Amino acid sequence: MKKFVRALGVLLAAGLIAGSFAGCSGGDDGKTITLLNTKGEIQADFEELADRYKELTGVTVEITAAPAGSSPFATISSMYNSGNPPTMAMLDTTDIVALYQEKALDLSDEAWAKDEGGQLYRIDGKVYSFPMGVEGKGLIYNKTVLEQTLGRTFDPAEYNTYDKFKALLEELKSKGMAAPVALSKEDWSLGSHVLGTLYESQSETSEGMEAFLDELRAGTANLASNNRFTQLMDTFDLLKENNISKADPMAADYAVDPSYVVEGTVAFWYNGNWAWPNMAAFVEADSTTEYGLMPLPLGNDADDFANNTLIGSGSKQIMIDKVQATAEQQQMAKDFLNWLYSDAEGQKQVVETLNIVPAFGNNPNEPSDPLSKVVKSYVSEGNITFSPIIPSDHWSVLGAKMQEYLAGKTDRAGLATAIEEYWKGQS
Repeated sequence: MKKFVRALGVLLAAGLIAGSFAGCSGGDDGKTITLLNTKGEIQADFEELADRYKELTGVTVEITAAPAGSSPFATISSMYNSGNPPTMAMLDTTDIVALYQEKALDLSDEAWAKDEGGQLYRIDGKVYSFPMGVEGKGLIYNKTVLEQTLGRTFDPAEYNTYDKFKALLEELKSKGMAAPVALSKEDWSLGSHVLGTLYESQSETSEGMEAFLDELRAGTANLASNNRFTQLMDTFDLLKENNISKADPMAADYAVDPSYVVEGTVAFWYNGNWAWPNMAAFVEADSTTEYGLMPLPLGNDADDFANNTLIGSGSKQIMIDKVQATAEQQQMAKDFLNWLYSDAEGQKQVVETLNIVPAFGNNPNEPSDPLSKVVKSYVSEGNITFSPIIPSDHWSVLGAKMQEYLAGKTDRAGLATAIEEYWKGQS
């Protein structure tokens, strides 16, 4: 399977906020650099990792937490405006695209930037950021309850087409599982994750995905005749029909949905490995139940790349400042990123301390949770397709339209028109 490299070409803008933060000035020993962390849930873990790095190298990496409620772009913009940018900043990919020309150091010559097995983002053929990790989406499944209900071993690869998956759901119902699927109603889930599959599955290459988005922006794409749109909506209709909340889909509760798949009430829940903490809250300490994550079946071609790859996205990207950081600080930052990439201890810290699925296949460490283990295996095998960058309001605007479709307030033609009209406004 071809390894995917993202070609980015859309610059996005965001508002600025005022404020000041500790910048990249060195400590008394001159061996101090700073890193802005915009993934709040791992702040304590990142500090622990930094402590370990200092033990081994003598270099202090100060981890600065972004203010709660502030977007990564607003935070880093405020730091630059105050004259105190961090040596490194962990940002969303859209932020790297907006900042790279003026603020980000070209990292194309780094060893990890030449690893075509890694999930790299290139802008104009160059690498300006270190991919921190990978999150993948698809159908979460309860392997144990599937095998108990079916009376045989469950292999997700055997159900990688629409017809095979539909037959599986029918068999589960015939054997007593009233509703085999949990389908969450959140606009971010429907608008970003479900609908995002439309763009991600158009082509095996980033160029092909971008070409389709260009057609949408130009108003020349006709979703009614687009094969992938038809396949995606057919599968979504199948999920709707077998949804445990079918009677009132907008009454589904995201706090309850994971309990259905953990307890075996349903066999499948459309989501991603980020949902494991939600599931883990319902998993008993001595549980031996097995879980997995599989691609969403689209159409009936078992050899279709979309049915054999997992869709993922780089959770965060780290850039190095080129405006204020000294050459020495820039080198220390490069050394830190290389430690995360290739050093045995650094690789271990990424997986075991930060609980992140590494973006590079050379990391031998296995994540602790079952869903991330699946994502890691797809990354290692090169069978993961990355998402193109879409506008920040996509999930809310079109997520609302997907909710209307889920609730039966619009039909497929109405949804297609809404998608086309949205993208024409992005040109």
